[in-house]
Amino acid sequence: MEALRAAGRASGLSGGGKLLRSGVVVAEVALSFVLLIGCGLMVRSFVALTEIDPGYQTNNLLTFLMPASTVRTPKETEAFQYAFRERLRALPGVEAVTSAAEAPLDGPVLKARWGLTEALADPSKYHQADFQAVTANYFETVGTKLLEGRTFTEADNQPDKKLIIIDRLLAAKAFPHESAVGRRMLARPRTPEPEWFEIIGVVEHQRVESLADEGAEQMYFTEGYMGFGFCSTWILKTTQDPMQVAPLVRGEIRKFDPRLAVDNLHPMRFFVERAEEQTRFVLVLIGIFAAMAVLLAAVGLYGVLASTVRTRTAEIGLRMALGAPPAQIFGAVIRQGLALSAAGVVLGVAGAFLLTRAIASVLVGVTPGDPVTFAGVVLLFFAIAVAACWLPARRAAGLDPTVALREE
Repeated sequence: MEALRAAGRASGLSGGGKLLRSGVVVAEVALSFVLLIGCGLMVRSFVALTEIDPGYQTNNLLTFLMPASTVRTPKETEAFQYAFRERLRALPGVEAVTSAAEAPLDGPVLKARWGLTEALADPSKYHQADFQAVTANYFETVGTKLLEGRTFTEADNQPDKKLIIIDRLLAAKAFPHESAVGRRMLARPRTPEPEWFEIIGVVEHQRVESLADEGAEQMYFTEGYMGFGFCSTWILKTTQDPMQVAPLVRGEIRKFDPRLAVDNLHPMRFFVERAEEQTRFVLVLIGIFAAMAVLLAAVGLYGVLASTVRTRTAEIGLRMALGAPPAQIFGAVIRQGLALSAAGVVLGVAGAFLLTRAIASVLVGVTPGDPVTFAGVVLLFFAIAVAACWLPARRAAGLDPTVALREE
């Protein structure tokens, strides 16, 4: 044994050197495990984000901003809106046209107070909700499902008609376990004093501020009630790629009135992709660092085991000469690599809990300590570790004991 120890010694490869190299590899494994956990959580978040139903369709919709600034009186504005809508609807590739105060996911959301009868005696009973002004055919155009009642018609679009459509969340909050259609509620979207509105329909909830956050309850009023010209965002449902229709829209606007200014002309997918940007950026950033860290850890494991095989060549040769089968030698090297990996994973789990708390605000549909992600990354990492250990283990198992002992 003294002879074998002397033969196996090499500068920097024994004692403190081995501990230092093993410690570095364990640290690399821990770091890469932490980053893999972060990457796994972001992958699951991004998948969850893309699978969320926002309450409206995200394809084949074209939006643009065009204030009716050249028209003066409310009646002129009403006539302008109607005539312009008909011109757009006649364009090839356009299936439906509507307008709203804001497109979903585009810009700040309007807020208003609402309440029921008890709010008249106790102002603290008022609640805040998002509100939107829309024209006829809005819900049908954007693909928001009608759950109960009906939607606005052209006949509803009048200043003196106090009608309201609410979303599923507000209906459940105001009228739990009963129908909301036909009921009355207080709201004050344009005046400091509350007004009574008749609920004519309940629609699916729209995610208008963020795809990741469900947001507040929603109320919908007609443009006629809010004031003609209030709805300056136009939304077109197309039968083809919306950007193929965009030049036709611009041309029609120039023909209709050259003084009209068109801005922010985008397909609905533009706003959806913008809402996904933060999650996508964090995913790519952590993914790049995770890939680099995993590569370093795999190379580190390979290097440590390759050095170990070289320094233990005489010992391995003696073991094989005394009858140790190649499978036993192969398993011993693999176990050494997996032991280093396990030590790194244990440290990595602790570090991962700290990292996941830091990125909790950008996670969607998954908790920071998601057990599926942790279990999946553990299995993935040990598979990577086995791959990194395989070549040194195969080399050790393939040693010729006679040649190994002669060389030593």
